[in-house]
Amino acid sequence: MNANKKKIDKLNLEYAKNDEKIAWLMERQREIEKQRTELENLDIVRMVRGLGLSFDDLSELINGEKAAAELKNDVSAAYETAVEEYAEAEGGVWNG
Repeated sequence: MNANKKKIDKLNLEYAKNDEKIAWLMERQREIEKQRTELENLDIVRMVRGLGLSFDDLSELINGEKAAAELKNDVSAAYETAVEEYAEAEGGVWNG
């Protein structure tokens, strides 16, 4: 049993060292991620400012609400126009 005790103690020591390394690496990983995010955010701010977008413009661009609403209106208007033109060409009959 004495031989096993020494092996267990050695493994416990190695385990503790590895645990410390893992904790250090995880903390370093979090710091790297934080730095990377900060740099990416700075790039985004520079691009937005370079485009001259206001906060509201950027919000609309990201959310796509304005563009989607305009596109929906454009498609609806184009559809109605096409139906009317087709109906006129066919003598007022639309079978669509």
